Amino acid sequence: MSKRAVCKRCLKAQSACICSAIQLIDNQHFVHVLQDPGEEKNAIGTARILGLSLKRSKISVGVLFDAGLFDLQNSYLVFPDASAVPTEQLVNLKKINNHSVFILLDGSWKKAYKLLMSNVFLQNLPKISINIDKKSEYRIRKSPRDDGLSTVEAGYYLLSQLEENKEKFVPLLTSFNRMIDYQIASMPAAIYKKHYLDKKPTSKEMFK
Repeated sequence: MSKRAVCKRCLKAQSACICSAIQLIDNQHFVHVLQDPGEEKNAIGTARILGLSLKRSKISVGVLFDAGLFDLQNSYLVFPDASAVPTEQLVNLKKINNHSVFILLDGSWKKAYKLLMSNVFLQNLPKISINIDKKSEYRIRKSPRDDGLSTVEAGYYLLSQLEENKEKFVPLLTSFNRMIDYQIASMPAAIYKKHYLDKKPTSKEMFK
């Protein structure tokens, strides 16, 4: 059986290519995505949208990272933690500048936590939280948390709050929804209903 053709740019199947929806955005603050290896070729992964859309961004794939390659003095980790400072507070305190780097962890909750625990320097970074005004639109991937977001949604909320400009980053969500629509259209309605509309996370899935 021949392999399906894949777009070399967005890494989606050519029949589900989202490149026409991608818009380059001149973001002020650098976004560095640390991606679990299992997400790199995931057909429904969203980090690639950030990498293609944001002028100042980078995706690094792995589990263990060299702290020496990071500007730790100007870096912040986006992670829901009791010590995390809300983005609005960070902006009000004027603690960020054009040299600031914001790190996102790309993977399931279990994998993101593994990335955090595997890299001590990440644990020591100041953490920030983002304000979410609605539930995730990730209709083809369930999260065990009510505040769970896809990586591209996290990037959207982060940057729109840091720059106080939602309109500027809407193209991120446009590309995201295009990807979701393609995926849903390619599966039988009964399968989508069973696995995504009706399904609730099991105790095992809560920690994936």
